[in-house]
This record gives sequence, C-alpha cells and structure tokens, in this order.
Amino acid sequence: MAVPEGFRFAATVQSHGWVQLAPFEWDAGTEALHRTETLADLTVDLEIRFDGSLQVQSAQSIGPLEKELRARLRRMFQLDLDLNEFHAMCRRSVTHRVVARAGFGRLLCGSTRFEDAVKVIATTNTTWAQTKRMVRLLVDRCGAASPGGRPGFPTPEGIAVLTPEILQRDCRLGYRAGYIHALATAVASGKTSLDGLAAPESPSAELFDRFRSLPGIGPYGAAHLLAMEGRHDFIAVDTEFRRFVRQRYHGGRPVLDSTMLRRYSKWGRWQYLAYWSELWSADR
Repeated sequence: MAVPEGFRFAATVQSHGWVQLAPFEWDAGTEALHRTETLADLTVDLEIRFDGSLQVQSAQSIGPLEKELRARLRRMFQLDLDLNEFHAMCRRSVTHRVVARAGFGRLLCGSTRFEDAVKVIATTNTTWAQTKRMVRLLVDRCGAASPGGRPGFPTPEGIAVLTPEILQRDCRLGYRAGYIHALATAVASGKTSLDGLAAPESPSAELFDRFRSLPGIGPYGAAHLLAMEGRHDFIAVDTEFRRFVRQRYHGGRPVLDSTMLRRYSKWGRWQYLAYWSELWSADR
C-alpha cells in the first residue's frame, strides 16, 4: 500500500514537534516514521518511509478500513493544503527563499482532531520534556495495543472511561486531567463534534472562537489548532515565540507581544507559518 498521492515528508518531520509525541516514533537512521493507529476495532502498526512507501502490520486485513486510513494519512501530512500562495510570498523574500525550495509548510498532525486537541492541552504551562512524558503516559495508559504490543493514541471513549483523578495520577497531567477528561467525555457522548466545529467553509476567526470554547483551549491553543487545519491567520504566542522573535529581531530585549506580532502581519493568512518557517530554518 502506498501513501496518498502528493506525500512529502522531509520538511514535515523537521518543522513541528508533534513528531516527538507518542504514538509517533521517528527513526532517523532508516528515515521511517512509525505509528500505531486504531481504526474502529482494529489497531495496526504503520511504517511510513521518506520515499512515500507505507507498510501496515495487522493481525487481519484492513479491508474496508483502508479508505479511513488513507483519509487519516491525508490529515496527518496536510496533503490537501495548497501552499502555492505562501511559497510565492517566500520567493519574494531573500531570507525565505529556502523555505519555498524545501517545500516547507505541511505541519505534522495527529490522525484525528481529538488527538491534536489533547496534545495542545498537554503543551500548556509546562516544559516540552514534560509534554512528551504526559503524552507518552496517556498513550500507554489509555491506548489500544496492536498485535505487536504498541499502543495507539487513545479514543475519546478510552479516556472518558477513567476519572480525572486516575488520569492525573497515572499520566502526570496535573490540572490538565480535568480538561482532557471533559473534552473526551463531550466527544464520546456526541455532545461535541470536533469535525463539525472545523467546518471548512467557516472563516478562520469563527473557527478560532469555536476552538476557544473547548475545555482547556485558550488563544494559544486555538491558534495552534487552526494551524492543524492549515489556517495560519493567528500566531500561537508562547514562550518559544517570544524567545525566538526577541533574539532574532530585537537583540534579546523585552518587547510587547503586539510589537512582535506586527512583524508578521504582512504575511496575512500565512503569518503563523511564516514564523514557523523562520524557526525551522534557524534549526537546520
């Protein structure tokens, strides 16, 4: 089985921290991304290589679930995102031409909106090392295991069946346990439809407000979830954004968030991706 047409992985794995969060595992030696995926009542192990090949290890044929798997892969790698306008803007900027040449712009996502929302909550008010630990513990505690023994990302039902207290104790989620449990319960019960919230015809500002209505999601989280939809109208302001912009443009001096945000306003609906591309280029 091959990944969907248009797959390109080099820029993706270098551009976004999600590749370090379970159940993703990146093998730099073989240039392969490993992930365990739960499809209905079937959990399979995936190996996705740089050349676009895909291996599915399963105890049984995925059969009718192949269509769902392909849809999830398209979401994970943002294969439906049209970057022509962004790359044209990059080619007009001397410092951003390398971004267009590399084909940068598709950020690695979870296979579902629920996964991304949970992971965004796990990034708030903590260190990256703690985020990785929390997500790893959550996957190990609540995810369904493949025949190979690897757990996939938990379903809403897999989290909702536990109490916030158990999640806090076993997954070291702190106050986030309540938010993650509330989100899982709302999605599992059908009270909240994340796919419905992210209607593609809705303006970005409207989606931003909808995402902010979710448990544990503030302005930072809403902007991050918009980026997972391929919408970069809002910048998720966090400590890393402030550190990077201050060092790159202001000699390390403290400046207002509004001053830092104005620097990217010329990029319009691509401003968050413009920031990400600078961060990515600096780390190469």
